[in-house]
Amino acid sequence: MQMREVDVEQFAVERRPGMAVVDVRSSEEFAAGHVPGAVNVPLERVITDPGRYVGQELYVICQSGGRSAKAAEALAAAGARPVSVAGGTAGWISSGRPVDTDAR
Repeated sequence: MQMREVDVEQFAVERRPGMAVVDVRSSEEFAAGHVPGAVNVPLERVITDPGRYVGQELYVICQSGGRSAKAAEALAAAGARPVSVAGGTAGWISSGRPVDTDAR
């Protein structure tokens, strides 16, 4: 299975209420600022249990795109439909989009 990658602009266009967005950064990075509605699942947890997302479409985001691509590859291999967000949270923030700082 192939993983798809989009940039921050395309992610903003495709984003809709209820869409699964998984932030694979550390809990400290996540708490400092993340895309509204994202859920924090650190990369290590995604890599060790990618099967929990089988069949699901989800957007995967990190700080700049490296960790999300690695997570998306593991998720795709396990049967999920991941989309990695190139540019990550840093790109989201620098584009002036809203950021949450709660640690969900």
